[in-house]
Amino acid sequence: MRDPAGLPGYPRLFQALLVLTWTFHIAFVLVTLGAASLAIYSFSKRETNPDWQRLSIALTKVTKVGVSMLIVLGVAPLLFVQVIYDPEWYTANILSARWAVIFIFALIVGYCLWYAFYYANHEGAKRRARWFAIGALTLFCLDGLVMHVFSYQSILPSRWMDWYAPYGVVDTSGSALHAIQWSRFIFIMSLSAPAVGVFLLSYVEYFKIRPDYERSYLDFVRRLGRRFASYGFVLSLIPFMIWQFTNQSGLGLETNPIGWLLALAIILAGTASFRLQAAGNGCLPAGAGVLVLMLLAIWREVIRVHYLGSVGYTVADYRINLDWPSTLLFLLTFVGVGGTVGGFYITLLYRSGRVRGLYEAERSVASLGTAAVAVLVLWIAVFFAFGLVIWLRHSLVS
Repeated sequence: MRDPAGLPGYPRLFQALLVLTWTFHIAFVLVTLGAASLAIYSFSKRETNPDWQRLSIALTKVTKVGVSMLIVLGVAPLLFVQVIYDPEWYTANILSARWAVIFIFALIVGYCLWYAFYYANHEGAKRRARWFAIGALTLFCLDGLVMHVFSYQSILPSRWMDWYAPYGVVDTSGSALHAIQWSRFIFIMSLSAPAVGVFLLSYVEYFKIRPDYERSYLDFVRRLGRRFASYGFVLSLIPFMIWQFTNQSGLGLETNPIGWLLALAIILAGTASFRLQAAGNGCLPAGAGVLVLMLLAIWREVIRVHYLGSVGYTVADYRINLDWPSTLLFLLTFVGVGGTVGGFYITLLYRSGRVRGLYEAERSVASLGTAAVAVLVLWIAVFFAFGLVIWLRHSLVS
């Protein structure tokens, strides 16, 4: 089922890009789930303290944006999976085809329900508005479970025929979720608690220079963030250790150093969230959290390599037809357009958010915006030039 044309670049390159891009994707997944859960809880507590109401409104906005970001950032790792693990991913989706369709509709309905909660969540909002949010969060969690199942089913090819034709009877309905590793799923989902905690600590550091963010409110958010981050990381160790010791399948993964490095990183991140934030270093816990997610992305890939390697599948023997022009164009797009244009938007949003009222861009930000436009124009020109050269070459040959 591999592409007979092979890959245009080295498979290890795509493997590294898969790990990198999944890290960004899962970061927004976890922050979104954590923010949505805390927004609902804060909404129910808003009558006891006005800070809860303000936090609920803020986290409702975070969730709204987070869903958009996790969808956009989920495209890249999905494409890299389809490039180097296309037989496994395709089969896993076909075996549970109905759930692949349900995933899309659940995401759409869930996003619409969250928008309804977003518009309803204001001062004096009625309590029944929270059911929109609860419904949305339930569908988001369902989608997370479906993605987990697809990922897990894809690394168990020895069981595909049992699922496709149980007891010799072919089942083409695609209505079953065949493989769920609850310890793995619960561990990753549990990271949404420390993720929102780390986000709240960064939130305090970001807005502490704004005069319209009172000290009492920021202290309230800081205490909440420290609690979620420190205790959340510690509690997430429980399902992780269960996953670690039920993950072997005779492959010796329980002794792999990457898994234990991830456990150590979780402990260090919990410590950093409590001690460093208490010392006023609010951004360092975020760095520790990113380290945890990077190690998690690497650990997932190590597990996949071991499972598929046990049945003779490795990306290293994928046929390669090097296409340096397209590979170079891809890398330049990834770094140039993504770095310059993405960097401009991130810088603009970061700077403008720290100013109350109208923001006037500094010269450096304005220069970065000019560079972003220039890079986009250059990229479009190069894109069409590539197409024109290839078209002329084939026209002259024929």
